[in-house]
Formats: sequence, C-alpha cells, structure tokens
Amino acid sequence: MAIKEPSITASPNRGLALTAGTVLAIWGFLGFFFAGDGDPGFFNRHGGMLWNAFGVNPATALVWVLLAVALLLVGLGNTIGSRNVNILVGVVLVVFAVYGFVFVNTSANVFALNTTDNVFHAIVGVILLLTAFGADKENIRALRADAARA
Repeated sequence: MAIKEPSITASPNRGLALTAGTVLAIWGFLGFFFAGDGDPGFFNRHGGMLWNAFGVNPATALVWVLLAVALLLVGLGNTIGSRNVNILVGVVLVVFAVYGFVFVNTSANVFALNTTDNVFHAIVGVILLLTAFGADKENIRALRADAARA
C-alpha cells in the first residue's frame, strides 16, 4: 500500500517553503525596482531602500528571487524535497546574515546589506532550519519506508 504524499497544510516543510518563497519572491521582485535608487551597478555597496528598511541592490534581489524559486518549486512538490531545500536555503540565509553582520560597513558589502537585512536573513534562515530538522519526521519516515519497499 503506497503512502500518500502529505498535503501542503499537513506538511510544515511544504507550507513553510511556500510561505518563505512567497515573501522572498515579493522582496526580490520589488527589490529590482528599488535597487536603482542607489548607486548604479549590479554589486553596488549603497543600493536602494525597500520599504525604507531593507538595503537592496540587483545582486541581493537576484539572490532573493533564486531562493524563492527553489522554495516555491519544492513547496508545490513533495515533503522530502521541501525539507532538503529548506535546509539548503536556511543555511544560505544564515551565511548571508553572518556575512552581512561581518561586512556591513566595509567595501566587501557587495550586496548592500544593512542591519535589517541581516536580522531578516537570520530569522528566516533559522526558522527554515528548525522546521526542516524538527517537523515532518513521521511523514518523512513513512515516505522513505514506502520508497524502500517499492
């Protein structure tokens, strides 16, 4: 008997992937419009401001859009893929936050990150990681056991 893939509402990893993906997609697409408010250039250190809080340049907006696409695709897909991509994106966002905190006022800040960006990346990254490692254990165990039987 095949195990049915949990629905989006029954799988915290799928639901979170879709939610975080939607937020990052909105931030990313709007970021492309507001990135031009600062210095010109893809990797400029003084990008525009999104909602007068988030520093953004085209490179930051592109990273957000790429992460959003990955999260949205797996959120619509399956639980195991959502868990794996939540781990990957969570790690990327936490690294992005650490990078931002370390290089915020230096010439190495090629993503125009500010403290708001860094806190946002850290919070979303940690939530993705905690959900990936703490939720859906029974669903994933059942799906893997079913795949092993097939």
